[in-house]
Amino acid sequence: MNVVSRSQKPASLPKELADPPAPLRFERRSCERHPAIGTLEAMQCDGMKAPVVVRLHLLDESAGGLAALSDAPMAPGAHLRVRTCPATGVWCDGRVVRCTPAGCGYRVALAFERRRAA
Repeated sequence: MNVVSRSQKPASLPKELADPPAPLRFERRSCERHPAIGTLEAMQCDGMKAPVVVRLHLLDESAGGLAALSDAPMAPGAHLRVRTCPATGVWCDGRVVRCTPAGCGYRVALAFERRRAA
């Protein structure tokens, strides 16, 4: 698995993978986005079904979530556990916010779930 590096500059994305244009475009994330290159492993854990391993190809990231390409569609609201740092084994929980067709795959927006302090 590749580790995300903010110092790497991503290659330009094909037109169909870029954010869709909107007449009144606004930033949906409250945290600053950073371009990201690499792949992540994720576990789709919904209900009583067996977890499914999903490979995500990163597009960008922020402290609150990420955008990635997936080979399979994911329903909004689906729960994912994403391994954000393979070296330390850190996993983050998140929910799929959007999933739209993009070329040969699907563009997935994932919002990380915030944990409350004890």
